[in-house]
Amino acid sequence: MINIATIGSGVIVDRMIDAIAQVNGVNLYAVYSRTEEKANAFAAKHKADKAYWDLDEMLQDPAVDVVYVASPNSLHFSQAKRALAAGKHVLLEKPFCATKEQAEELFALAEQHGVFLMEAITNVHTPNFKAVQAHLPAIGNVKLVQCNFSQYSSRYDKYKNRQVTNAFDLKFEGGALMDINVYNLHFMVGLFGCPDSLHYFMNIGYNGIDTSGVLVLEYPEFVAVCTGAKDSSSPYSVYIQGDEGTIRVDRASSGVCEHVDLLLPKGDSIGKTERGETTKEIGIDQGFHMFYELSDFEAMIRRRDTQSYEANKAQTLKVMELLDEAKRQRNLRFDTKEEL
Repeated sequence: MINIATIGSGVIVDRMIDAIAQVNGVNLYAVYSRTEEKANAFAAKHKADKAYWDLDEMLQDPAVDVVYVASPNSLHFSQAKRALAAGKHVLLEKPFCATKEQAEELFALAEQHGVFLMEAITNVHTPNFKAVQAHLPAIGNVKLVQCNFSQYSSRYDKYKNRQVTNAFDLKFEGGALMDINVYNLHFMVGLFGCPDSLHYFMNIGYNGIDTSGVLVLEYPEFVAVCTGAKDSSSPYSVYIQGDEGTIRVDRASSGVCEHVDLLLPKGDSIGKTERGETTKEIGIDQGFHMFYELSDFEAMIRRRDTQSYEANKAQTLKVMELLDEAKRQRNLRFDTKEEL
């Protein structure tokens, strides 16, 4: 049994704890929050064995095998670094950290201590993402890709009233690129690798943060547009358009990949749509999307699966390189802190 300790007390931690309950071989052992009151309340809520409000004390607990880091973005690097140095495996929420240089430092530290480090990015671990991969040949030569993950932030009203929360704060590495468009980048890199070039266009808030933006990725044979917004909403969708058909991912963001269809030209034997196309569902009812990233991490640790580990590491480093380039182009500078 793998004992997991969590860092953070936000909604994303609640969801990961739901995933822990579904994955065989893992156990919620401990939770950490910055105050005794919050830590005890969170532990009681989720029936964790232990509550910690001293991070070093938790990391020194020999019963902790894995640390799930889901603190504010600006703390990902420093807290993951401390956990790895303590000999713990680390599942690190997106965005992985601020720069590729930081990511490389963390992976080097993981290797030094003989532990595994993986980004908690949901989409590339889901069965429906793998269904997209498997059906790419059916649409012929890819010509255009559109990824749209636009979700009006629950904190945007405060931001408009000049109350800056973590989600829109440069000090906490917030903004649309790091919080939202990172999913689109993982989706694209997981399917097609790194583009030849990347261009980032963004809407800039009053404090310099990107409240929404569009990434344009140029590949040798096609162009992709990745839209990420925290200041506006639209239906989530991904379209991968080929010269012989289209793959559509909808009903959830590119981070979830809930529903996947194959759209083919008129004449195929499957039910005709109003646009003169035929459609075939190629995905599955995959259940809770966070189950799969945790399940893969558990199997990686249990089997000492270095091949899977290196594949996930390479994916993260590629995405970090693209994020660095997007930030460089738009002069997005995060005034980060080591700790709160």
